[in-house]
Formats: sequence, C-alpha cells, structure tokens
Amino acid sequence: MRSIYQIFIRLYGLSIKIASFFNAKAQKLVLGRNNWERNLINRIKKSEAYCWIHCASAGEFEQAIPLLKNLRVKNSDLRIAVSFFSPSGFEMYQDSKLADLFFYFPLDTKQNAAKLVEILNPEFVIFIRNEIWWNVLSILKEKNIPTYLVNANSEQKRTIFYQYYLDKTYPLFTKIFDTKTFGNTKLDKVIENKNVLFSEQILEDFCKDSFVIIAGSSWQTEESFIALFYKAYAQKYPKLRIIIAPHEFNEIKHDELKKTFSDWQVPEMSDVILYSTYSLKQNKRVLFLDKIGILKYAYRYADIAIIGGGFGKSVHNVSEAAVYGIPTLFGPNYHKFEETIALVNGQVAFSINDYKEFESRLLSLIADHALRNTISDKLHLYFSAQSNVSERIINEIFS
Repeated sequence: MRSIYQIFIRLYGLSIKIASFFNAKAQKLVLGRNNWERNLINRIKKSEAYCWIHCASAGEFEQAIPLLKNLRVKNSDLRIAVSFFSPSGFEMYQDSKLADLFFYFPLDTKQNAAKLVEILNPEFVIFIRNEIWWNVLSILKEKNIPTYLVNANSEQKRTIFYQYYLDKTYPLFTKIFDTKTFGNTKLDKVIENKNVLFSEQILEDFCKDSFVIIAGSSWQTEESFIALFYKAYAQKYPKLRIIIAPHEFNEIKHDELKKTFSDWQVPEMSDVILYSTYSLKQNKRVLFLDKIGILKYAYRYADIAIIGGGFGKSVHNVSEAAVYGIPTLFGPNYHKFEETIALVNGQVAFSINDYKEFESRLLSLIADHALRNTISDKLHLYFSAQSNVSERIINEIFS
C-alpha cells in the first residue's frame, strides 16, 4: 500500500503540472509551491517554538481559528505556522495575521516530508478534518512529534480502499479528536460569529417589521425556487422580504439573478435592488447581497434560511445560519457534514428534493409561529451543548 501511495503522489504532482498549462487554480498550486523549501527557511525563526496547523483550504481554516485563539491563551509565546493545500485558502488568509506564518503545503513525497519537518521542527502538529498525508505523518511519528487530527468524521462513508488507507495512517496520530466524541470546532466558530456585536443599517432598514427569508451561498436552483415562490406569494405576504447572497457574486451573477427573476415574471422588478446601491427607506422587497464577509452575520436578521449547494456537490455551511435559531432548508446532498445530519434528524433543518417540497415546507414554516419557536429552542440547546470544543481539545493536548 505504501509503495502505491508513493506512485500516486508522484503521478498527482505530474498531473497538476500538466493541468497548470490550462487551469488557473492548478497554475497557482504550481507557482505557490515553487521554491517552497527556500521560502520557508527564510521565514522561519529557528530560535522559537512552533505549533504547526495544516488545513486543506479556507473552510478548514475556519475550523482551526478557534483552536488558534485557545492556543494563544494557553501559551502566548508559542508561534503558529499554518499550511494550506489549496491556493484559495492561502490567498484568503496569508495577510490575516491570525497566525505567525502561512505557507503552501508541498507535495507529500518522502523527500519533501523529511525536509518540511526538519525545517519547521514543530513542538506539535494539528491536522484538520481529512488532511491525512502518509509521508509527513510517518516522519512526525519517527521523530516523536505529537500529532493530532481534529474534526475527524467517524461516521463518514468510505470506500474499501480509503478505509484501508485510514487503517494504515490513523495509528500515526498521537490522538484523533472525532466530532462524535469531542464535538466540532466548526461550531465554535459559528457560535463566535453569533456572539459578535453586529449592526448594519441597510439590513436593519430592509428587514424592519418584515418576515425575512435569506438564501445564503445560493446557486441557480435555490435562486429559481425563491423567485418562483416570491412570484406566487408576494401579494399574499406583503411583509415578505428576500435576501439573496450567492456563493459567488460578480457582474455575471448579477445579470443571472436579474434574468432569473424576470424569467419567472416576478411582479414589479423594481422591488429588486443591490446591497451596494441601496439607500434607506426605499421599501424594496428583494435584496441581492453583493458585499463579501457579512453573510455569517446577516443570518441574524432572517426568519428562515435557504442554504445553497445541496442540489450540487454538497450543501454549504448550514450551522452558520442555524446557530441563530432559525429553520434552514437545503437540497438533498447534505450527508457530507455530520452536524447537518444531526440537525435534520432533530427536525430543525429540512432537506427538500424539488420545488413542490420547497414550497410546501416554506409555507408551513411561515404559517406556524409555534413550530418556529420550538425549532429555535431546540437549536439553542444543541449549540449550547457544542460550545467550547476547541478549549477542551487544546487543554487535552497540553495535559
């Protein structure tokens, strides 16, 4: 198995180089890893102790942020190095100052793994979620450097091949903190978001005295459902307000959204406005949220949230909205995240397969105020039980 892994890593590296001629993301991967060894040596401070945290991308780093903060509390002298596999994560956070050092994770060959561990010489290492690299883990084990896996999903469906791979690599960790036993640091982050003091005049004006449905990280399917629902029920529910925050927003997406609403012949297209061009007291009813970074706080203004991605590869961050005590709806592809499965099983979040189910569920939630209150109470209890996961993990690492 180990020899197969070595071949796979080499072929994977070659495929990225070939893809870099045609694909912008692959090109960033190649360029980011060029001269990684020299760049890291020039930036590392050998006289100081490091904790090394490795993340795949931005989503995993969000899960690591509560760990970072608790590490600072536990040992203020400890320097923190964060590596990313993905260019998107590195580009988003390299200037954030949330850690002392950000760098690209090199291809996991035996040679690179040995050099990387020698340069960093960390006191201990934390890998987030599914970042399990055999060669690096083997070197860390050989050098007796404590190594931890955080937010492992013990209930994740696995192929026979992948399970065999985990059977070989899991013993290389000093300890594995799985979400079923220890909880999920991802929820620490959304709880922190909820507790941030956030006041936004435009959103407050738009949502005041209204029933607000927000579509977060939405894609075309969710947006077309909302447009159709708005067309059908805008007159019946005059206090209904819609906020749409697409997964990615640019001029092309803006045009697509306008077309979506016009294709469904939504009455009074003048109801639709961009956040960036909104002025107070305009009495608009559909808002396109084109400002990056505030969606996680904007959910607090909503009564119901629609979360995008569930009709594609996988639903986006459901807990980011649910933490505010509001029911969430999303497509059928949600089984990748155990916290979302728990919310569905607890009947506080709802998977829908088509527009008919979407309409039926939305109407029942709008009509039943007592049900929304019950869902809110259940959600508050759920997230209260999930708090301080990162603190408990860091305390155990230092024990």
